[in-house]
Amino acid sequence: MKRVLAVVALAALAGTASAAGRVVCSNANTPVIQDTIQVNEAGQPGLLFVGMHSPDQRQAYFLNFQGNWEAYQGGQYQPAARYDVGLPSSYPLTVTLPGQPAYTSAAFQGWTVYVGYGVYTPKAQSMVKTRRDALNKIKPQRVAQGKWSPEYDSDDRFILSLVQKDLTDNKKYIQSVVIPYVDCTPPDVGHGH
Repeated sequence: MKRVLAVVALAALAGTASAAGRVVCSNANTPVIQDTIQVNEAGQPGLLFVGMHSPDQRQAYFLNFQGNWEAYQGGQYQPAARYDVGLPSSYPLTVTLPGQPAYTSAAFQGWTVYVGYGVYTPKAQSMVKTRRDALNKIKPQRVAQGKWSPEYDSDDRFILSLVQKDLTDNKKYIQSVVIPYVDCTPPDVGHGH
């Protein structure tokens, strides 16, 4: 249950958002989720997020940068897209369901999909700069003492946490779709023709 608490929190907060997405059959005869993520703060740096959870809220996935679904294991959300020079005003989404391609959506029927974005705000940028300056100042001493972690050389985790906080605190997400049963089986498959 702990594994999907963050996605469940999104579901609870976004309960009043209306669904805009749909599940349709692709040219490859697989069910795909289609939606458009609307961004009200286009031009600002930020991240786009696409997540989904099971009806019992015990399993969840996030779409990653490569366009693949990753099981949510807790902690930070996996972003689907990153825009350092500015978010677009909208982002068209067409993605197959997780796992092996299948002709139906049966394995994910009833799952809820959410889409949204977070901004890397000027305040967050200032916080990252303050942290970076402090780390750079103590780095030589900590390296000499053998107490420096290579993880400190990157600001990515801190930036992701601040952008994710903007997403959740400011409710910049909506429920896209509750996945219905969709059968994309080609007419000539399994019918002896």
